[in-house]
Amino acid sequence: MDADLIIRGGTIADGLGGEPYEADIVTGGGRILAVGKLGPAERGIEEMDARGLLVTPGFVDVHTHYDAQATWSERLGSFSFHGVTTALIGNCGVGFAPCTPERWDIRVALMEGVEDLPEVVLTEGLPWSWKSFPEFLDFLDGRRYDMDIAAQVPHAALRIHVMGQRAADHEQASEADRAEMARLAAEAVRAGALGFSTSRRARP
Repeated sequence: MDADLIIRGGTIADGLGGEPYEADIVTGGGRILAVGKLGPAERGIEEMDARGLLVTPGFVDVHTHYDAQATWSERLGSFSFHGVTTALIGNCGVGFAPCTPERWDIRVALMEGVEDLPEVVLTEGLPWSWKSFPEFLDFLDGRRYDMDIAAQVPHAALRIHVMGQRAADHEQASEADRAEMARLAAEAVRAGALGFSTSRRARP
């Protein structure tokens, strides 16, 4: 085996429902190559002694609000400090794409209210270098992180983008509004969004 890393003697909880068991793990080329008992002659470029430690797959957190932090920070602590390797953003219908400059303040106020994030942090911290949701995904893809990030299309962001102040005033969307939001949601999913999120509480 062309092993980059061998993790030896860890207690493996693989999430398949069985009892944890002690084994070695061989990785190479960014993939797990083998799980089992290895002899001392089998060596990796790097080795880690995991005896007495729990070894698990990376956790996927499907409900995070790193939408802002992901635009200015490479480290998404504290989640990445605790075994989370993938975070899903765009939850509860709130987020920052699609957007246009004249409607930044509405979505900042919404996120400030939902997540209790200070307005000045969002206003000064967000680069706002995108308009469409595909451009937002491209922006995230061009950055480095200590975990993987996936994004959903947030309903409130679509309403603000299409309806502006009418969304903030809780007006009913027109047929034309709904058609445009549907078009933008489909565009976002085609670009790589993993789904669509909404919340009765978060709707502007």
